[in-house]
Formats: sequence, C-alpha cells, structure tokens
Amino acid sequence: MSKSFGLQLLQQKPLTDPKVSFAGKTVIVTGSNSGLGFEAAAKFVALDASRVILGIRDAEKGSAARRAIEERTGREGHAEVWQLDMNSYDSIRAFADRASRLDRLDVALLNAGVYMVDYQKSLYGWEETLQVNTISTALLSLLLLPKLRSSCTELSLPVLEFVSSRRAEAAVLPATEGSILEALNDQSQFSPSVQYRSSKLLAMCIAQKLAASVQSSEVAVTAVCPGAAASNLSRGWSGFIPNMLKAILNALFMRTTEEGARSLVSGTTLGSEGHGKFWYDDQVHSLLPPTVTEDIAAKVWTEVLGALQKDVGEDLDAMLKRDAWSG
Repeated sequence: MSKSFGLQLLQQKPLTDPKVSFAGKTVIVTGSNSGLGFEAAAKFVALDASRVILGIRDAEKGSAARRAIEERTGREGHAEVWQLDMNSYDSIRAFADRASRLDRLDVALLNAGVYMVDYQKSLYGWEETLQVNTISTALLSLLLLPKLRSSCTELSLPVLEFVSSRRAEAAVLPATEGSILEALNDQSQFSPSVQYRSSKLLAMCIAQKLAASVQSSEVAVTAVCPGAAASNLSRGWSGFIPNMLKAILNALFMRTTEEGARSLVSGTTLGSEGHGKFWYDDQVHSLLPPTVTEDIAAKVWTEVLGALQKDVGEDLDAMLKRDAWSG
C-alpha cells in the first residue's frame, strides 16, 4: 500500500551516488535545462558518456545548460542540445527521427514533465499535464524504442526510463465505463495534485505495456522515482504564501536535485533486473500498484494510442504494425 506523502518525506534516506562508467555510450535526457534532468545529464557527462543529448524546448536555455555542464565536469564536446517541445507532435517526431540516425542509443531518460496549477489545454485538446506527462511521453517512447532495440549488444543492454513519482501509487483513476482520458480532461473536475498523480500513473501503464512487448534481453524498460526533491516542477506556483511554503518544505524535507538525480542515473544501471520494475530509494519494486489491474492498464494503453492516432494518424498505425506492439 502507498504511504502518505508526508510520511515519505520523513522517511527519505540518502541515495547511493552511482559510479558506473558510461564510456562509449549515447544518452538522451529530456527536460534537462534545469532541475533533476540537468543534474542527471551532468552526472552522465561526468561518468564519461560519449554523447549526452539534452532534449530541451528553449535553445537559449539549452545552450546555457550545456555550458554549465561543461564547466562543472571539465568535459567539453560531450553534451549537445536538441530542440524538443513535448506539446508538439511535430517536434517530438523530428527529435525521434534525428535520434534514429544516431550510430547507437544506449539510454533514453524521459524526464520532461509538468505540474500545472491551472487548467490549460494543449493544441490537441488535452489538459496540459495529461498531454505532456502521459500522451506525449508515450509517443516519444514509442518512437525511440526501435533505435534502442537495434542498439542492443551482448555487452550493452539499452534502457528506456520513465521518470515517475511514488505519488502515482495514491492516484485513483476515474471509475467510468467511458474514457479514462476524457474523464481526466474534464475541466470541472480538475485538481493539480490529482491530475499530476494520475498522469504519472497512466504513464506507468504505458511503461508496463512496453515492458511486456519487448524482451528483457533487448531493452530494459523501467520507471524511477527520485523521491521528493526540490526541483522546479512546481514553477507555476505563484503568490507569497505558496512560495514560502515551498521554500520551507525544500529546506527541511526535500532532497536536493542532485540527490534526486542519483536515482535517475542509477536506475539506468540495473540491466534486466530493472525491466518492468519501479526503482526508488535504491530498491526495485513492482511497476504498478495493486489497484491497477491488467485490464485497466490495457484500457489506458488503448486510449492513449487512440488519442495519438487522431493526430499522428497512419504513421503511428504503420509503426505499430511494423514493430508488432499493437497486440
């Protein structure tokens, strides 16, 4: 059973800082201009990765992040910035197409996410938390998986890692015979914390489906929670009291972003042990909570594919048939 968020804060322990070499490896980290993503990217560079691709929406912020990583690690020419807007399917497809032309891809760390405090709709008609954290993340994972798969060797198992949250375990999906996505898209029912938890749980359903669709000897598909960390995920908060409360929580209870990023990096070192699992507090756990049945996970998968097919269309159908992921 899921513990309360407050109890999780009080019971947080220091995480092991990974020391595994990533020499010769190519790594993608999305949402890496600041916070957890930036710290994870910096760790990969420091651990001798050959290429660390920063998937970032804003080119100027991306360049600043790259320079900061080079200054911190003393390694120049290993971090590079690729434009990626998780609110745009065209941007996601262009990013994945570029990745498909890499010599190899060893790690895809899907960290980009939002916590929206106000209801906003994306270009495709979905509430933005749902769009970025679930639907767009699903599309990017589907498009990157073939390259990861083809990069597998006897000595190197590629990793597709979803950054999630233990708060997802407390999510209660809408009890409806209709669409779960449509129910969560209802503005009258919008709650920032509920939407965030739900979006992460839906993404874990996607991870579970992908894990079941590939062999653990081909790609390790995993999810990871960095713990409660003082990131800028809640940057949409405004007002003196909310920001003061956030500052107090960050100072007293939260891990630093560097500490949280340790889990993001260590989760990519688990090999087949991490396939179809949830990594947090330096331990492997079940990917989905007991409240999410196989039928619910399958329904989420079908709905997310349906949402993507509406706007991505025949390209998605062809990809699914080609790679036999539609079963």
